[in-house]
Amino acid sequence: MSTGLAIVGTIAAGYVLDRLSKTNKDHDDVVEETFQAVSGAAHPNSSIYTDHIDVDADGNPRSATPGTDHVPDLVLEGFEDNNIVVEVETGDSLDGDALEQLADFSEPGYTRTLVVPDSVVDDGVQLIDEFTESSSANIVVCGPSDTPELL
Repeated sequence: MSTGLAIVGTIAAGYVLDRLSKTNKDHDDVVEETFQAVSGAAHPNSSIYTDHIDVDADGNPRSATPGTDHVPDLVLEGFEDNNIVVEVETGDSLDGDALEQLADFSEPGYTRTLVVPDSVVDDGVQLIDEFTESSSANIVVCGPSDTPELL
């Protein structure tokens, strides 16, 4: 009997992992989707810094202002009213490390943005609401395609 349960458990675990892999996009894919969305909407005088992907950006975010201990996934600078620092997470990486990174990116003149796949935006909002003082956090949670609305 226990062999049968082990086989059923293995099949169920495989099914769950397969479903998760199809609903949670890879981190770098989400970074690239976000870059493509904002690069098409950004002002020509703005600068886009990105990490993890090979695209024609203005540079690596290590040379941008926000973050002392962590490196953002994207930084958008040169906007009249607002600069944006982006941390990308997937559904399985919405945790304390994501919150530490967002805390590190708190700089005057920057809106901190947590970008997640569209399927887990509600989970991202819940994480921010649970673990930050949301009224003063200045953190926006959105999917890649919604990021240009922040510009």
